[in-house]
Amino acid sequence: MAVTATPIFTQTPNVGSLNAVLSTAMTNTTAFDGTQATGTAMVLAFTAGADGSRIDSVVCRLTSTNGATASGTSSATVVRFWLNNGSANTTAGNNIFIGEVAVPATAVTALGTSALTTYPLTLPVNGLNIPATYRVYAGTTVAAGGTNIAIAVNVLGGNY
Repeated sequence: MAVTATPIFTQTPNVGSLNAVLSTAMTNTTAFDGTQATGTAMVLAFTAGADGSRIDSVVCRLTSTNGATASGTSSATVVRFWLNNGSANTTAGNNIFIGEVAVPATAVTALGTSALTTYPLTLPVNGLNIPATYRVYAGTTVAAGGTNIAIAVNVLGGNY
């Protein structure tokens, strides 16, 4: 993208991975540097476009695993977020910690009929601008708990 003094705006919405689902815990060492392999403990939540992107919103909420019926009480956990430079996230030098969200233990009854609380990640007032092809990964420090309980992560923004 050419350098200009004219303000830029996102051109195309980017909704990330749409309900990236976390259900198990990262290992103790990977919970600090974001080097967990992707799966049920670490998910790729967002990839920036070819000209970079702006992230406007990051939220977590309880959900169920694979459309199964969730029940019981979820575990209190922390969802951590890392910005990755577009290379392997399993290399610590490619990741930088950008924040975390505390998700409290919650009694889950009929997710389909109850209002679910969303837990936002605090971002800068004007969103978070990230370079081309950078990625956002999310991981949990404690397994979601209960029966078929998981945490959905949604990252919303736009590509320049």
